[in-house]
Amino acid sequence: MRTRARTLVLLALIACGTAIVFAQQLPADDATRVNEFYRFAAAVEDKTWPNWSNAPAPLLLITERGEFLTHSGVMPDGFKKIDDEYLFRERQFPTNMMATFPAFGLSAVIIIGEPATTDAKASTSWIMFTMHEHFHQLQYAQPHYYAQLQALGLARGEKTGMWIINFPFPYENVAVNAGFDQLRELLLQALMGNDALKFQLAAARYVRARKEFMNSLAPDDRKYLEFEIGQEGIARYTQLIVAEQGGAYQPSPEFIALPDYSPFSDLAARARAQTLDELRHVKLATTKRVAVYPFGAAEGLLLDRLRPGWKAHYFEHMFALGPLFEDELGSKSRKP
Repeated sequence: MRTRARTLVLLALIACGTAIVFAQQLPADDATRVNEFYRFAAAVEDKTWPNWSNAPAPLLLITERGEFLTHSGVMPDGFKKIDDEYLFRERQFPTNMMATFPAFGLSAVIIIGEPATTDAKASTSWIMFTMHEHFHQLQYAQPHYYAQLQALGLARGEKTGMWIINFPFPYENVAVNAGFDQLRELLLQALMGNDALKFQLAAARYVRARKEFMNSLAPDDRKYLEFEIGQEGIARYTQLIVAEQGGAYQPSPEFIALPDYSPFSDLAARARAQTLDELRHVKLATTKRVAVYPFGAAEGLLLDRLRPGWKAHYFEHMFALGPLFEDELGSKSRKP
């Protein structure tokens, strides 16, 4: 009996150890997606933004099994190495998370769940959402980013950075909503114009209305809205642009074999229309901060037409796009 008991205990320990090892293995489909993200990024990033590939790109994938960190360059506290590419720790973040911030003593880390547990829902969209977060890594890698962020003076003593999400912007103010709705319509009208002269007139109307609307806000509210448009809106713009570039991208056979794969060309064909449709229906009072995503993306599209070289100056005006619009129209008005 003692021998049998010892055998049962030994088998239980082996089974337990096997389960632990299994839990610490990254599922093959997840490994394929992460590999495809880095492959896709290498194909499009420097075509989209100058020197994007120079930004560090660590990524933490959140699964029910645990959290898998790659491209970190170091081993943060609490992690252990499981193979040549990944570090592992028990899960701490929610599985639906999609965010980028300095974590574990590293530069900005993409922290993202699997497609099924996030807004991405499927693998190809997951690549684009991850590219959105990767663009934040480029923003945060700018030499003066954090000093300029602090200089906005919007934290009001909050130390965790959550003020960025929780800032008390007057989303439900009637006058603010009316002004935003008018601005949204003028922005869509400018983007819909095909005739060159009509486009310039519509763009000029939009820029004037934009300046008036921003000046109607309290100073801190104006700074916050400009910051969110410049940061999150242009990240959504970037997500849209790389999706369109994905139409010519050839994914790996492993990625194509994923059960939830859809062609990159399908996403490329509908990305712009979906963003503009979202903007048409967005309501500041109900969507609140999320409204800046399609709005800022549309402003990026407008700058593409109005000022094609705007990206060379974006990081000078990352927290306020207003000067990029006003400088361009001002230069045109001064031409003989």
